[in-house]
Amino acid sequence: MNDLGAVCLISSFSILLFSIIQTSYGIFKNDSRALELGRYTLMANFAVILLAFIVLVVQLMRTDLSNYYVAMHSSEHLPLFYKMTSVWSGSSGSLLFWNLLLSGFTFVVLWQTKDLLNERIPVMHLSLAVITCFFSFLAIFFPDAQPFREFQPAAVAGRGLNPLLQHWAMIIHPPILYIGYVSFAIPFAIASSALITGQLSENWFRFVRRWSIFSWFFLGTGILLGSKWAYEELGWGGYWAWDPVENASLMPWLLSTAFLHSMIIQERRGMLKFWNMLLIILAFHFCLLGTWITRSGVLEGPHSFSKSSIGTPFIVFIGVSFFFYLGILIYRKERLKPERNLEAITSKEGSFLLNNFLLVIATLSILLGVFSPLLSGVEYKAPWFNSWGVPAGILLILLMGAAPLLAWRKGADQIFFTTLLKPLIAGIIGAGIYILYYKNNFSISDYSLGDVVGEVYSVLTVGLGIFTIAGIIQEYHNGIQARRSAIQGENYLQAGFRMLLKNKRRYGGYLVHLSMVILFIGLAGNAFKQNTSVKFFYFLRFSPTNELIYTSDDTAILGDYTIGATTLKIKPIVNGDPEAGVNHRNVIVSHEATFEVKKQLKSFDTMVTERRYYPQISHLSGDFETHIPTSEPSISSTPKEDLYIQLGAIEHADLSDENPDLPGMFLDFFFTRDPAIKAAKYLKFPNQIVANLEVWVNPMVKFIWAGSLMFFLSGLLILLPIGEDKK
Repeated sequence: MNDLGAVCLISSFSILLFSIIQTSYGIFKNDSRALELGRYTLMANFAVILLAFIVLVVQLMRTDLSNYYVAMHSSEHLPLFYKMTSVWSGSSGSLLFWNLLLSGFTFVVLWQTKDLLNERIPVMHLSLAVITCFFSFLAIFFPDAQPFREFQPAAVAGRGLNPLLQHWAMIIHPPILYIGYVSFAIPFAIASSALITGQLSENWFRFVRRWSIFSWFFLGTGILLGSKWAYEELGWGGYWAWDPVENASLMPWLLSTAFLHSMIIQERRGMLKFWNMLLIILAFHFCLLGTWITRSGVLEGPHSFSKSSIGTPFIVFIGVSFFFYLGILIYRKERLKPERNLEAITSKEGSFLLNNFLLVIATLSILLGVFSPLLSGVEYKAPWFNSWGVPAGILLILLMGAAPLLAWRKGADQIFFTTLLKPLIAGIIGAGIYILYYKNNFSISDYSLGDVVGEVYSVLTVGLGIFTIAGIIQEYHNGIQARRSAIQGENYLQAGFRMLLKNKRRYGGYLVHLSMVILFIGLAGNAFKQNTSVKFFYFLRFSPTNELIYTSDDTAILGDYTIGATTLKIKPIVNGDPEAGVNHRNVIVSHEATFEVKKQLKSFDTMVTERRYYPQISHLSGDFETHIPTSEPSISSTPKEDLYIQLGAIEHADLSDENPDLPGMFLDFFFTRDPAIKAAKYLKFPNQIVANLEVWVNPMVKFIWAGSLMFFLSGLLILLPIGEDKK
């Protein structure tokens, strides 16, 4: 099957070259037949890439160990759905998935525009053909992008999927994120075709807007799903660490957010034409840059850079493409002059402009942080990002709240008492109530400058959030009242619902703002986050089963919580189907600790946290090599806060430097069948151990997930053609 997959990729590359040649010839010679042939071959490429993708998925499902990618990222013991999703767990598989999505979106947009006849359409075809051809080129000529490399002779065993990726969110998070990355090629191709041909009339805007919202929605949803995965799987008590991989997706999302807002100004006021073209060029190339960072091998780990065979051609393509389109943009700058000038900095258009400025500066700052190891040799950590990111976020909340209330062309002073005063009073009152709430409900450490600043930031965030919510409510109320005056017979809720569906761009956008405000309020709880590390002593107790059981009577206190240790079990978990056999390749060793938790001395919850040790198998010999540890935190969640615990390393009772290899000892014990030998190995386990436990109290995390869910629902409402008039 490797040969069939390779033939598909070679065919794709050939088809795309033919399409590029035919489309170029048709453009220069104004030959409609050549243009049609170029379009048909570009559409046909989707079928070829789809076949290649299906071949790789089938190989993964069958655990075809003659395929290098399968041997490195799958195994015969993986559950079926993890075998299928491992198609995007490595560099070459994810790049093939990138290619598939791009070919699919290209097919859709070519079908949408099949009846349109203007000079822009062939140029759009050519842009998409060149981008797609580049990914097929990588898949043929560079080993790190070749999903059908043969493993000769065939591997004895698959190394398996990275244990961190064996989580429900990783089944849907990467493809959703990739849909956001890849689909931005479509609005970019549409806009760049207008730029190249000089046909810069506004009639391309509606088409670009729909695709841009699509990309922005999936990119944002993917980022939020990734945060949920990090919180539930990584066991470090957080959901965002400013990791380069996280930042790679955040940067194009910020730029696309800026573009969606500044498009409104161009439509309403004829301003920011040059800026909008620059934004869409930047957003697409940052999508490519994010792919380069995460999948080209540039990052060896979460925080380090390394070389890859596709790293150089990828970054060269990004650079050549960016400067090519930037050059055309500069050449067309006279055609992109604004029709009007900014009349008041505190007007609606002024607030949009400041919003754009903040988002772009934030993107460039994140870019500096991502490449800091290369530029300065020092990696910028989360405190550096937070030092400017938190104030920038607070200012963005202010703009989110103020912009809908401001007027076009008029300064804020002219409309202050009519639109801004009531929400501002609500924000001030809300901030005061929040101060009283957290003083009585959250643990506040001894004051230092950092604590004071964090507390001030938290109050500002909540106060401005309530100001924004009050402004949204006011805008909805005014809109409903106006509709009820114009249309008789509708009650308040009916009028609000129909108003929302008829004007989703405005009122659906307010819902997105509301979701972001709720999310930011959740982030404000970080100011009162608590964390501690605890050591518990455990004693070995006899067990007639294949589980080792340690018990403890130790307790620890953090804030209102009393955490009492009970048992720590070392037990086997079979990865895959137990009926297929149990051996050293598919047995996961679990350290499972149980704790009885009391809150304010009242029974609260029983929490179970694990450290799982996945076997790493040699693909050459099939022998066990080492264990890969993963975290399985336990989270007890209330509307007020989360109690989050994670079992850490296990040490000797005397706290000596070298920790006992309990997973290795347990496997040796577990697979021993002779009772006498098994008893002797049991006696080798330490009678006393010390287990480390990390404990966090995370206030207001529920707001983050509520905001994330609302972002998804409101974005989906805007995206779907529900309630829109047919045109």
